[in-house]
Amino acid sequence: MTESGRRSLVSRRAFLATGAATATALAGCVGSGGGSDTLRVSTWSGTNKTVFENVVKPKYEDETGNSLEVVGNWSGIVPKVRQSPEDSPPFDVTIGGSRITYRGNQDDLWEPVRYDNLSNSDKLKDRLMQYEAAKTAVPVSYGVHAYVYNKDATTWTPETWSDIVSDEASNVTLSSAFWLKNLMMAAVIDDSEPLAQEVYDRQNADALFDLIEEVPTTSFYQGAQDLWTKLNQGIANVGHYFFAYGLAKAASSDKLNIGVTVPPKTTGYIDYYHVVRGSGKREMAEEFLDFLISSELQTAYAKEFNLGMSNTNTEYPEQTREQLPTSNDELGDVGFRDFARVADYSSELNKRYRKLVQNN
Repeated sequence: MTESGRRSLVSRRAFLATGAATATALAGCVGSGGGSDTLRVSTWSGTNKTVFENVVKPKYEDETGNSLEVVGNWSGIVPKVRQSPEDSPPFDVTIGGSRITYRGNQDDLWEPVRYDNLSNSDKLKDRLMQYEAAKTAVPVSYGVHAYVYNKDATTWTPETWSDIVSDEASNVTLSSAFWLKNLMMAAVIDDSEPLAQEVYDRQNADALFDLIEEVPTTSFYQGAQDLWTKLNQGIANVGHYFFAYGLAKAASSDKLNIGVTVPPKTTGYIDYYHVVRGSGKREMAEEFLDFLISSELQTAYAKEFNLGMSNTNTEYPEQTREQLPTSNDELGDVGFRDFARVADYSSELNKRYRKLVQNN
């Protein structure tokens, strides 16, 4: 953090200390949503929310004197903001992938982040800043797709994504949800263009769907719990999932002996954080985002959850370093989703994918 940033935080603490009586007197006028120094932040439910509550919130509140209200969401983020009054959004800052970023941009739901106000922005990895979404929102973390499998049941050991269509492959489960992540896996298998670029040309869709149909899929799972149930019951032995969430489940499960493998060339997603329009807290939100991408906070976050972080100076646990690409050079082997490039034909391919799922 810059010296001026530290002076700003010290000044805020001094103001809060000297104005405590006044703040208390005014608290009843503010309403149940919290005081003027309360920031409402939406993040993914589950492990991310837990990390926010146990790590991000106490560190932020201690450093700034502000209060942080953490809201968990898995879906409906854009509709919630869109349907709210323009000057009273449901949260001040929200997480989102490239699809949420794109859809929110269509309705001007985000205040473009002013990177000049972020003292840590020069430490963000170039590889994460090259996407259109980064013009509006700050890339904070990222995850990659991996194999998760029942070590006690599988008869083959997956390593590359091509292994999923090999003669040895069997008993696979894939997500029934979003078409793009599975077609990106197919693009890595096809390998005719680098970093799964095939998905960004509509003319390649038939070939990619053909590859998906070659996978020996015995089921499609609906959500994480369904995935673990299928692996536990032997309905499937191997699944396509997320590295960090797979490790978290492996660490907490006493029923499944879960293996997690990240192929050397894989696909992934970026978690962007947006300043929501109309909250009246744009500067406070940007101060929070600057805190969120500091090397100290990112290291603390990475220690609790095996995600990749956007700050180049982040320190990682050994288990993360062993499998997750963490440097700019290593990220050259990860194809990240870029929904803006498939938006024009996403609805069409989503319907086709839904039909494929239903037919299986």
